[in-house]
Amino acid sequence: MIISLIVIIFIICGVFLYKLNIRKKNSEKIKRIERLIDTEKTPEKTEIVEYENVINTLKEKSKKAAGLYLVAEYYFRKIDKSETELKKLKDIYVELTEKYPQFEKMDDVLFKLGNVYFFDYFNFMESIKFYEQLSRECPSSKWIKVANARLKLIKSAYPNEESALKKYALAEKFFEVQDFDKTMEQLKSIVTAYQTSKLAGDACYFLGDIFFFKKSDYNTALNYYSQLADKYPLHRHAGNAQFKIGETYRKLQKYNEAITAYKKFLENYNDFQYTDYAQYYIAQCYEELKDWTLALRTYKLLVANYSESIWVGIALSKIKNLEKLVK
Repeated sequence: MIISLIVIIFIICGVFLYKLNIRKKNSEKIKRIERLIDTEKTPEKTEIVEYENVINTLKEKSKKAAGLYLVAEYYFRKIDKSETELKKLKDIYVELTEKYPQFEKMDDVLFKLGNVYFFDYFNFMESIKFYEQLSRECPSSKWIKVANARLKLIKSAYPNEESALKKYALAEKFFEVQDFDKTMEQLKSIVTAYQTSKLAGDACYFLGDIFFFKKSDYNTALNYYSQLADKYPLHRHAGNAQFKIGETYRKLQKYNEAITAYKKFLENYNDFQYTDYAQYYIAQCYEELKDWTLALRTYKLLVANYSESIWVGIALSKIKNLEKLVK
């Protein structure tokens, strides 16, 4: 009898110590995850389940919101998201917008939720909703410029050109992961199949930038910039395209053509940004052609017309040197 009682006591003590040890480990795990949340560390693949389990137990709203955001970051950065993971990502962002509207990174949440609907679900009305909320509630956010540009893009094409818009969204998605071949494949199909669409102009501009900045293929870049400037002169990127035609000719060391392109930019888009740059580069092209008189005259025009330009100091120095040559 005594032996049986001793055995039972040992068992009870063992169970108690086991549970105590489990509680201690859980407490240590919670504290460790809380420390990671405090340091804004995005969980690794091996930590994600533990992260999620601990976050479900948190009571402090600010810490729970921060933890949810970090879990979302893990899924957002994952390139090969499954449908389940994509839904989990969307649901976390929606939960943050609905339950934690004062969360300090709400502009990130709104922008990325807009992106999820734009890139992954092709739900353009929902993406508009969150981009507009970002623009309205977080006007100083670093994402405002991109969000507003995407709003213009969507509203210019949806719903009448939805199929072209899906291709453009895919192109941007491939571009984000540096898959330029698939990006160009989607953009070229827009240029070919949707010639009357405004998105054809966007696709030309995007292609021009890829060939200019990523491929250093200036002749092909020139082709796409010229298509945009010639076929879609009222497009929102037409001014940029005309300016970049000048840039491209300058890269190709075709200085006379560059001067013509920059002058066309100044003539047709004189209320556009970069007009002082165009004036400066025209002067540079004249220098490359050793036409000192026209270079001097152009630098003087720059100083007279753009007194606040960043190029004024350099232009004044150039004027001094060129005046010696012209004399």
